[in-house]
Amino acid sequence: MSYVNSTNLAVFVDSQLTGELVKTPDEFVFNYSSKEPSRFISLTMPVRAKSYVHPVMHPIFEMHLPEGYLLAIIKKHFAKLTATDDFGLLMLLSASVRGRIHYSADLRERGDVLSLDDLLHPKGATLFDELVSRFALKSPLSGVQPKVLAQIENKATLKVDDYIVKAWGEDYPELAINEYFCMRAVMAAGIAVPTFYLSDDDRYFIMNRFDFLDSGDALGFEDMCVLQAKKRDDKYSGSYEQIAKTIKTFTSARYKNSSLQQFFKMVVMNNLLQNGDAHLKNFGLLYRSIDQVWLAPAYDVVSTTAYIKSDIAALNLLGSKRWHNRKNLIRFGLEACDLSAKQAKNLFDECLNAMEVMGVEVRARLDREANIEKQKVLQHLLTLSGACRGQMGA
Repeated sequence: MSYVNSTNLAVFVDSQLTGELVKTPDEFVFNYSSKEPSRFISLTMPVRAKSYVHPVMHPIFEMHLPEGYLLAIIKKHFAKLTATDDFGLLMLLSASVRGRIHYSADLRERGDVLSLDDLLHPKGATLFDELVSRFALKSPLSGVQPKVLAQIENKATLKVDDYIVKAWGEDYPELAINEYFCMRAVMAAGIAVPTFYLSDDDRYFIMNRFDFLDSGDALGFEDMCVLQAKKRDDKYSGSYEQIAKTIKTFTSARYKNSSLQQFFKMVVMNNLLQNGDAHLKNFGLLYRSIDQVWLAPAYDVVSTTAYIKSDIAALNLLGSKRWHNRKNLIRFGLEACDLSAKQAKNLFDECLNAMEVMGVEVRARLDREANIEKQKVLQHLLTLSGACRGQMGA
């Protein structure tokens, strides 16, 4: 295999050539070749004749770059062969980027395909290492957690979907079971979530991509770093009020209220679960067109205080990064999410009920769990569930 240090990259939208990203010695330049308004590459970059010039890679392209574990793996294997700066990484991964935006004219070609059973019922402890060796260079995923993007075939329908498979390291033991029960709580609160699973051995949290329809058509997706024109390194800067403002700016009129209600519940659940990693890249918007834009499902929800007892919120809310009580969160709902007092109270109570549901599930699992590390995580989640009981109807 040969690697070419090119300085330009063709960009496609829904299989149509739309423009070109060019790297110069001093800046990044994107030029549209299409004049069709619907071929916009980002909600923040409408089609126009004038170039989009940035001193660093445009956020919509940076969104496709790996972080953390995947970044380290790719640099280790390819640093001697090609540039692994942002543009070099995008070139390496470009053929595997699937979605509304892509960099290859033909998206029909698929690589290695597994069955969901291979992930849910792993044989041995080396499955993730095998997934990394097969899929690392096909995994344009952000986030620092060990994860890969694997192609999974449904045996019944023979349909192939992309699934994100997450593992965990020694710093965050049993993170998969942590995320699984947190996502169960989020789902119980009536918040949209992707399809997700926990492997039999609790080693892997497995989540279906949510930016593809059953028809195979891709939806547009942009995270809040892109929508707020921030680099990925700035994902902990800003506030939940600014996210609410971004939702109001970009969502379509018919989806605005429902998106703000869902976002309010997301913020409440992240507080109740004490998720200190609910940063800008863990919220985003989905869209079919410029006139159909709504809040994306919740994803990447874990209780970080299970590992860092003194952890704080990822972003500011009401001017601080502390965990907020019912009164402050309802105030946030009224002031930032345009909710009525009755709406905010009812939505908050839905979240409290969800924590109670999670507590019942966690208690049932804890009663039969012998592994000490799993017991610690489960007990922490149970404690958080119990702490919510006094807030109902307050």
